[in-house]
Amino acid sequence: MHRPLLVCLALGLLSACVSETVYHAEGVTLATRDADIAGCERHALSSYPVQTQIRYTPRVYVPPRQVCNSAGSCTIRPGYFEGGDPYTVDLNETFRRTAFVGCMGARGYTEVGLPRCEEGEAVVLSTTMPPLTVGTCLYRPAPGPALIVNPA
Repeated sequence: MHRPLLVCLALGLLSACVSETVYHAEGVTLATRDADIAGCERHALSSYPVQTQIRYTPRVYVPPRQVCNSAGSCTIRPGYFEGGDPYTVDLNETFRRTAFVGCMGARGYTEVGLPRCEEGEAVVLSTTMPPLTVGTCLYRPAPGPALIVNPA
């Protein structure tokens, strides 16, 4: 009974530490990873192009009601409809995401969640993705993609 609770608690704590999800393949350069991501996005989009559909929120009828003031004077507020607001969905979004993930997997990548490096932490910088260790984190020196690094 306590074991499932502990597992859920541990997973919850770990997920709270994860700040970003990235694609990782040990030994692959960041330039190659970025090119592979672009290729897989292009493949997924050509296989499952954006197919938008306009939908509407449900309409709900609010019935008439009587409203009285402190003097006892009452009026009837008429009924009305709420909702029916339009919104757009992409019918191929899930298929496109699945195709992208499958393409990246076929190229040897794994989607991993990593915490950001602590400020001031000494790390080994490289444009080649290192092996994953307990201390692996994401280093972001400037705007742009984060580097997957290990502690120095």
